Amino acid sequence: MSKISDKKIREALKTGKLIDYDQLFASYPKERQERIKERARYLMAAWELRKLRKKARLSQQALAKKMDVKREFISRIESGEQNITIETLYRIAEATGKKFELKFK
Repeated sequence: MSKISDKKIREALKTGKLIDYDQLFASYPKERQERIKERARYLMAAWELRKLRKKARLSQQALAKKMDVKREFISRIESGEQNITIETLYRIAEATGKKFELKFK
């Protein structure tokens, strides 16, 4: 259980007072912090893919059609629920008129 109780969170939501993110995050056990960080990586990648689709002015349905997949697959990708392969990233790039490059910084 975190040091910041559910009661405090509910109270903050009701009153509109913010809880410091760093304080809240630090109060979680290390295992939960790692799960949050892992989920955040998927969500950041999903957000970038959604921005790419929108910049290409494609609906989820239109992108799905170009890739010969179901619209629900695109939806799961953009929500961070679908783990995708490098091949899928290349297909997304091709369907949006982009070039996919894998880089490590």
